[in-house]
Amino acid sequence: MTIAGDALRATAGAREHTEARRLSGDRLAPVLLAAVAFGIAMLTVAPWPVGVFQDDAIYVVLAKALATGEGFRMINVPGAPHATHFPPAYPMFLAALWKLSPEFPDNIVLFKFANALFLAGTAALTYRFARLRFELGTVAAATAALIGTISVVVLMVTGVVLSEPMYMLLVIPALLAAERAVEEGDIRWALATGLLIGVLALVRTVGVFLLPAALVVMLARRQWKCAAACLVGALVFLVPWQMWVSAHQAETPAALVGKYGAYGPWLSEGYRAGGLAFARAVLVKNADQLFGFLGFITLPVALPWPRFVSLGAVLGLLVVAACRYWRRVPVTLLFLAGYGAVILAWPFEPTRFALVWWPVLSVLTVAGARTVWAWKPDARGLRLVRIAGLASVLLIVGGYGWYNVRGVREKWWLNIQSTMAGPAKPIAEWVMQSTRPEDVVITDHDLIVYLYTGRRGVPTATFTALGHITPLTPAQDAAVLRTMIRDFTPRWYIAHARQSIEAADLLVSGPAPLLRYAGSIATARVYEPVTR
Repeated sequence: MTIAGDALRATAGAREHTEARRLSGDRLAPVLLAAVAFGIAMLTVAPWPVGVFQDDAIYVVLAKALATGEGFRMINVPGAPHATHFPPAYPMFLAALWKLSPEFPDNIVLFKFANALFLAGTAALTYRFARLRFELGTVAAATAALIGTISVVVLMVTGVVLSEPMYMLLVIPALLAAERAVEEGDIRWALATGLLIGVLALVRTVGVFLLPAALVVMLARRQWKCAAACLVGALVFLVPWQMWVSAHQAETPAALVGKYGAYGPWLSEGYRAGGLAFARAVLVKNADQLFGFLGFITLPVALPWPRFVSLGAVLGLLVVAACRYWRRVPVTLLFLAGYGAVILAWPFEPTRFALVWWPVLSVLTVAGARTVWAWKPDARGLRLVRIAGLASVLLIVGGYGWYNVRGVREKWWLNIQSTMAGPAKPIAEWVMQSTRPEDVVITDHDLIVYLYTGRRGVPTATFTALGHITPLTPAQDAAVLRTMIRDFTPRWYIAHARQSIEAADLLVSGPAPLLRYAGSIATARVYEPVTR
């Protein structure tokens, strides 16, 4: 009995020691992952001016307006219409940072530092998500977290002042809460899910599509009270924002709705005017762009068919993971499917929309690869299928690794910033030296000009949903420009893009010209409205 008792105690002690080590590793791994993600994110921060993405400058303009007491307005535009394009959560966060560091552009460093912290938090939460919902091992979960956060494709949007890092951080706890709510049928977790969805939608509007995904699963499981609680929680945030949009969306001038106005009227006008032909064209174009982008990431070669094979392998792993874990993450999978449908139907370049899903997609891909590895079929035919699956995993690892090696070596996260900042700098310098503070300018880089010179302005062209498929002709651009000259009475028109120059030249010629050519600067042509 003594020997048996000693053996039992030794076994129990070994189990406790193993469990303690596992728990210790689970506590340490998120901290290490967060530190790695933060360090790499900070290494990729560059001193390029804010505004190279356009959207980043809009966020900064809104943050300045809130921090300086002017309200949630587009203060860069003549008349300062109330903002209805982007929801307010990220601008409010930036405004709080602006209060701490009010000197622009010095405070841009603080904004980018905050995004690096968001990415660090995303790495830690992605690890938890992989462990809790997919039951991945420590190494597999850590691998998924790193793939989903420190990849070059994610760093492209982390080193600029965009809302994607905040969204990626918040979507993981929202998914965890939703999955727990539907698994346990707990009203408190359902309410928490709704509140988190509401907050998520105020960071990026597409976050609202998590709500129908959660409600569908709850209703399918007859969790009526949970569905009601989730809906009420989300409406706490969604209703006030929609009331704000409805009250102020008419303030944005028609020519600026695509860039600064509410999404609803812009989108509905495009589909109303374009009809089914437009819808088909958007679907085809977006699918082509999205698959081309993702295919290059999985295998960065020029030939299309190897990229198609590599992307097909990734999609195969995602399908395997979806089938294997459907019961554990039904809300996540429905949200992913609905989100994919939205970005395919949205008349805009779709690749940036996909990046916010990178952490979750990484977890699903690693989970699919682990499922294939753990599958040990007896039948010879199925063993061949497993071998093909493992070969696909090796292809993905090689291709994706190659993409990141090339990206690091060539610093791809800087490409867009450097490309856009180069032409904008001479324009801003000319405006600062040659215009008065009260002058209004029309220019391709109106946001950068406002932030770095204080001159209000508007873009040189309108942005329509139909333009995603059929760009406006120079004559159509010139017609819009006539309206903007009439409505905004600009002092100068500064054109860098060929489209803007062609429209201006049409208004220079003719019996009643509206513009006259006033000279050139390093990267643009300058025009002056003709006074009558």
